[in-house]
Amino acid sequence: MLKGAGDDSDERRSERLKLVANWANTIATAVITVGTFVPLGQFVFGILPKDVDLDLVYGAAPLCLGAGVIIHLGGQWTLGGLR
Repeated sequence: MLKGAGDDSDERRSERLKLVANWANTIATAVITVGTFVPLGQFVFGILPKDVDLDLVYGAAPLCLGAGVIIHLGGQWTLGGLR
């Protein structure tokens, strides 16, 4: 069966949506990773300079976790547009 121009357009749209969702998930993973390992590295190894505000470092961890989850859910929402 031959595909029409409309079918090709739908396939392209679906692939673009998948790429956007993948990009969002990758960004979410990076945000969660940074928000987890920087405070953990500071706690275990003391990797940051002495003049860094530790309240800010440890307070950013839940913010990064929340932001990562929101970005990930945005990527899942994008996949809801697939046909």
